Amino acid sequence: MAARTKASATPAEQEPAIPAEKSPKSPKPRREIPGSFTYTTSFGTLKRALDGITVAERPDKFSSDFMATVLKVTGGSAKPIPPILKRMVFLSSDGNPTELYSKFKSENNRSGAALDGLKRGFPEIFRHNDYAHRATKEEIVDLIVQITGLNKKDQIVNATSGTFEAIRSFVNKDQPSTSQIESNTAPADAIPLSNGPTLNGGSEINLAYNINIILPESTNIQVFNAIFQSLKNNLLR
Repeated sequence: MAARTKASATPAEQEPAIPAEKSPKSPKPRREIPGSFTYTTSFGTLKRALDGITVAERPDKFSSDFMATVLKVTGGSAKPIPPILKRMVFLSSDGNPTELYSKFKSENNRSGAALDGLKRGFPEIFRHNDYAHRATKEEIVDLIVQITGLNKKDQIVNATSGTFEAIRSFVNKDQPSTSQIESNTAPADAIPLSNGPTLNGGSEINLAYNINIILPESTNIQVFNAIFQSLKNNLLR
């Protein structure tokens, strides 16, 4: 009686090996950079958009269609532009052009508006140098390195200084350092001191003083209501 032979599967009949599933790569954590600078690596596109804003009709809303059709900036390089303009307070939080946007369109007010936007976009630089808009490019780079602690050749340093320069190109060299953001103070009315001392002739010495209030940067009207209510209750009586 012939012995049965056990059939063995050929390589083609064997089940294919299932490759081990690769674990997804975890995204690199975003670096926390001191200074909280606003920047874009496509600062040439930002400059082109700002140039376009000066001649284009002011839109009801600064949309992607407006950027693509009117300003001719599209793609990934256009995405950082609205956040930067919001940081400069050229746009409101919902993307509507602000009064500062309109001033930037005016030839007479453009330099001052650009300086205001520059200070709002880079407040830490102006805390170190009130006249940073008159500093050389090398001095600005040195300030960015000092504030961030990054290497001078770091791409973030280059992007930050490039963004700064794109905006600064609209500021006149002789533009006074005082701007809306610096003069964000509310001088109270001069308050006469009643029943003051008199001269020998009996005439009263009229004295007065001014109070300068440094207002915080806030969109919450309750903050300002509280400040002025406190003034009314404690000083203006």
